[in-house]
Amino acid sequence: MKRKWMPHVIAIAGFVVFGALALGSATAQPEFGMIVGADDFEFGVPADDNGVMIIRYLGAARDVQIPTQVHGMPITEIGSQAFFGGAHLASVTIPDSVIHIWDRAFANNRLTNVTIPNSIVTIGSWAFEMNSLTSITIPDSTIFIWDGAFANNPTLTGITIGNGVGTLYEGVFAGSLRNVTRISIGANVRLQSSEPSCLVWSGFRAAYEANGHRAGIFTLNPDTGQWTWQSR
Repeated sequence: MKRKWMPHVIAIAGFVVFGALALGSATAQPEFGMIVGADDFEFGVPADDNGVMIIRYLGAARDVQIPTQVHGMPITEIGSQAFFGGAHLASVTIPDSVIHIWDRAFANNRLTNVTIPNSIVTIGSWAFEMNSLTSITIPDSTIFIWDGAFANNPTLTGITIGNGVGTLYEGVFAGSLRNVTRISIGANVRLQSSEPSCLVWSGFRAAYEANGHRAGIFTLNPDTGQWTWQSR
């Protein structure tokens, strides 16, 4: 799933955008055009798209609302490490104009919950790792979730998996599963395990497969280690 970024020079509301030739994929961010200093953000504009990518957040606010557009163009992507490493971000509002969230976009912060809009197609590797998320809802629009996307969130207790996901790897939640007691999932998702597999994941996978890969809500009894199914 590669995207081509072509050479371009664009002037937008007094800003000049310079581009470079590169190839990008779901886990490799290319070179890109840049707008510097617009509302605490740096933005990139690919030549083959009508949208805008957030390249970097320059502010220091704990609660951030990402705008839906800049200079009349929709914000469609959140770039690799755009909000990485501040360790101060407590909440973020992602608009439904966004389609792709790339690698480590929100990693190493203090997010306790995040609403992923039903427009997101791609969630990149380690996109939300090392936060304090208590629950995750992956919307129906999401098709691609890369390794470690929600890793190292040991506070996680509940996961909702939308109907767009065809295959889901345990590694997406590496280091985040030990306190999970509730998983809501659609039908016929192919679950893949790591080696060795976390007991929570292996127990859930066994219960899901025993129920014929039916959609439902699976709840763990911590005392018995048994998962029970109910319709969702």
